[in-house]
Amino acid sequence: MIKNDGFWEGEKMNRSNEKIIKKVKGLLAIAKDERNDEESQSAFILAQKLMIQYEIEKHEVEETELLSELDLINEESVTIYKRLYWWERTLAHIISKNFRVKNFLTSKYIGKQTKRKIVFYGFGRDLELAKEMYILAYDVILFHSKRFVDEYYKKHWETRSRYMTESIKSSYIQGFLSGLSERFNEQISVLRESYEVMVLIPEEVEEAYKEKSRSFGKPLDFDMPRVEVFRAYQKGFDDGKEIDFTKSTISTEGL
Repeated sequence: MIKNDGFWEGEKMNRSNEKIIKKVKGLLAIAKDERNDEESQSAFILAQKLMIQYEIEKHEVEETELLSELDLINEESVTIYKRLYWWERTLAHIISKNFRVKNFLTSKYIGKQTKRKIVFYGFGRDLELAKEMYILAYDVILFHSKRFVDEYYKKHWETRSRYMTESIKSSYIQGFLSGLSERFNEQISVLRESYEVMVLIPEEVEEAYKEKSRSFGKPLDFDMPRVEVFRAYQKGFDDGKEIDFTKSTISTEGL
């Protein structure tokens, strides 16, 4: 049977999409394994990146019905249950502040440890964008901080040590987050001149969150490390202000 090129192309795309969906489902299954924080979180992040890149909807990989979720107030996990780093919580605050959602932590006792995950709360449409921005920023921070640390050692001929590496990395990430926050603030200021309501957290979300948070315990404090390598902080700040957070920042080479 002869098939036209358009049919073959469509069939090829469908098979490719099915392959990606299958891979995403496999990664999400790995993410549910609570024995290894790093492996599970890596699988979760990669699954989210693939969904963003290939425009895969949540209902395609999870057993949920596609209703009017975009118009409902809901919650969305942006990490797995794990030992959260200070910068992940800071990033969540920056994203939620600028993308019309609230954020909170939930805890779970796994083995002999209490582990936590970050959750966004808001309207479905805002949750999708906020989660996408968090995943993009998370991935970019890991990539650029690792690259900066490697370049730092090459440039300064210092002997690698765990303490020095953590000092460089944390200083860079603090700078990056500060730069990212400032960039968002500049963009929000411009938007507010014409679209005041658009950039504020919806009143319905504020009221619903106020009710939901009544059952929350005392907010958890977390220590932010000191900036010990100023040049790392400054480079991070510059990168955070200049980075282009679009889908082009996602790399899935080697899949």
